[in-house]
Amino acid sequence: MNETASPRPEDDDEIRAALIDAAAQVFAEEGYSGARVQSIAERAGLTTGAMYNRFTGKSELLLEALDLHTSTLVNELAAAELSATDLLQTVGVALLDDQSPASALLLEAFMAARREDDIAERLRPRLADERARLAKLVDADKDGGVIHHDLDTNAVVTFCQSVALGMRMLSVIDVEMPDPDAWQKVISVLLTSMAPDGGPAKEKL
Repeated sequence: MNETASPRPEDDDEIRAALIDAAAQVFAEEGYSGARVQSIAERAGLTTGAMYNRFTGKSELLLEALDLHTSTLVNELAAAELSATDLLQTVGVALLDDQSPASALLLEAFMAARREDDIAERLRPRLADERARLAKLVDADKDGGVIHHDLDTNAVVTFCQSVALGMRMLSVIDVEMPDPDAWQKVISVLLTSMAPDGGPAKEKL
């Protein structure tokens, strides 16, 4: 793909997409710290100038690639209008055999965020947006009598987000995952305990 002096908007979109896709591949192969901007541009069939005309550098490309590869599952679940409890069950099972590039990219983003403040600053709002969406679902489940009102929304959101992030981290290093039915049973028991009449959660409140 060759960049023209004044690319049409649709051409510019294609160039951006090519760079993001190439970045995801290079990050997966070489890691964030080992990836070179030149390698990403060459993988996309472009120049480094074409990249810097559209992105500030590797950090922006990393987060754009992460957004791209996590959007499919998120959009599908959002379209299904699942409750917070259904979302936790669905995501938990879906991530047992997740082979998407998103897990590796997420790990790279967290590792890079420890060393580069700009990545941490860009990553936090993305996680905050996810937390805000989850909080709305949890509050709706509280109003619907699915989750006990006395359970702290932030704590429930943190639990849900931690499960999803933890599953992705484990998948990167090929940790042996539990049987899907066994895993879903554990999640179901935990969710039942959060219900107003779930017993364990109610008794402790």
